Amino acid sequence: MDRELADQEARGATPGEEITIGKLIARRINELASIRAISKTHSGNMTRIREGLGDIVARKLTANDVIEHTRRRIRGDHMMANGMIIPACAPATMNVELGYLSELLKLAGPMKGVKLPHDPVAEAPPVLRLVGKSKRRDRRPTAEELAGLREHFLAAAWRSTIPMVDIIDFAVLTAKRESEITRLLWSDIDRANRTALLRDAKHPRKKLGNHKRFPLLGEAWDIVERQPQGEVDGPIFPYNPSSVGTAFTRACAKLRIEDLCSHDLRHEATSRLFEQGYDIPEVAAVTLHESWNELKRYTQLRPETLHRAPTPTA
Repeated sequence: MDRELADQEARGATPGEEITIGKLIARRINELASIRAISKTHSGNMTRIREGLGDIVARKLTANDVIEHTRRRIRGDHMMANGMIIPACAPATMNVELGYLSELLKLAGPMKGVKLPHDPVAEAPPVLRLVGKSKRRDRRPTAEELAGLREHFLAAAWRSTIPMVDIIDFAVLTAKRESEITRLLWSDIDRANRTALLRDAKHPRKKLGNHKRFPLLGEAWDIVERQPQGEVDGPIFPYNPSSVGTAFTRACAKLRIEDLCSHDLRHEATSRLFEQGYDIPEVAAVTLHESWNELKRYTQLRPETLHRAPTPTA
């Protein structure tokens, strides 16, 4: 990188004047990697930016470049370096990606001496109308849909190594994502108190080192107990989370269950806890949400279920 700067100066160019977005990303990734681990989300977003805008000289990046890149991503026309097309992304996802690009450009000055005449990222969202919040899901599986999924996976159990019925039921009981379920470790189980430790729990600002303990209520404990135990420090559910998600999606398609994804089980779990009479702090102790604003996104109560809750008294 230093030789690159020297070559630019020899040609009479200002240091950083001809640095591309792709090279800025490479420099930023190297700097971050020397300090801490980079999340898959961060790395993935930077990769998409590099694929779409990497060849453009940073100081020449325009709002139109950002807009066209964003439109390709939202339409599902974005091509990866290997030639594969990436499925369309939601506006909320694109906003996150633009946030990483904006951060990169703000650091371009200190990093490489790049002086931008304007902020192309700030000019793009108003045109694309991406500043609004994404549509919130309120989908919960019905009892019939869950029963159908269980029946489907039980019938197919002989040809699959993944205990999908246990994983689905565990998700409904604990409000945990596939990636969280599959990284729970035997060594992090507290048998005396029937709790488990979730390492690197999702957090809006920090994730690495954000370890949180949660209770294994009711049958959740039984599900853990019946899993075959391997190494002491090994995972309780030693399966690829992507394979779990794919199996769920295919089952829904085969059963003609519409508009249901595995993440909706988290909505089901959260809502069930409230319907069972737990209060906000108690539910948050299971779901591990940081605030009510985050928790309520996953809460879709069915009015008829409230008849089972304790009757309010004056």
